[in-house]
Amino acid sequence: MQVLDRLGPLTVPAIARNRTVSRQSIQTLINRLEAQGYVALAANPAHKKSGLVYLTDHGRKLVAATTARESKNSEALLPYVSETRMVSAARLLRQLRELIAGDGSPPAEVAGKRPAHKRTRALPKPAHHRKAVPTLPDLPPPPEPSDPDESEFPLTLL
Repeated sequence: MQVLDRLGPLTVPAIARNRTVSRQSIQTLINRLEAQGYVALAANPAHKKSGLVYLTDHGRKLVAATTARESKNSEALLPYVSETRMVSAARLLRQLRELIAGDGSPPAEVAGKRPAHKRTRALPKPAHHRKAVPTLPDLPPPPEPSDPDESEFPLTLL
């Protein structure tokens, strides 16, 4: 839904390419979202069989409410996360994304080769050499994982 909100109407295959998932999994989600009135299909002048998926007013309201809630939750966590930890997390996520999208060989940073333009350590020090990570002050424990209700859709996964 966020892809449709950001990019406008798209075909199911285009959404799948954007999210790097199978067309079938996106089709399943679109069918559910359409049944609940969050998206609708329109004729596609560029393709007879592959209609355009677009957000309905109901879908746009859901995306806006979810984005606002995520933003509020993210802002509440900022005092507990240092810039250094965010940079490290971003680097790790970039490396994982490169591994997933690449040819199976690890990126230079992971493989122990330093790119000429970066001055980073290839791999973290072994656990016994690391400094202790401070614990977060008085945060409530995370909720127990549960299966989502059929009516709930993780918008960040769409």
